[in-house]
Amino acid sequence: MAVTTSGSDIRIVPLTLHTAEVRLTLGGAVVSIGRVYAAAGRWYWQHRDGEQSSPIAENRAGAATALADYHLAFKPQPVASSAPVRRLLFG
Repeated sequence: MAVTTSGSDIRIVPLTLHTAEVRLTLGGAVVSIGRVYAAAGRWYWQHRDGEQSSPIAENRAGAATALADYHLAFKPQPVASSAPVRRLLFG
């Protein structure tokens, strides 16, 4: 069961009681950006490339939002271009 938070592009998919996958809708595609985990009553995130936070949030949604903020701020997003691709006919 997926849970949508107040940020409509963030989806939290519970895996266990203490683990959830975080997905973002980017450019019409749903992308898994990492997971959030609970430890000692606090939640932390782990990005899909291995970077992780310390236990920073009181709940799953707070950690998921922090992960999404991190991903959007520090991971380059592909730029959609409406211009046609130009290729050389000779090389």
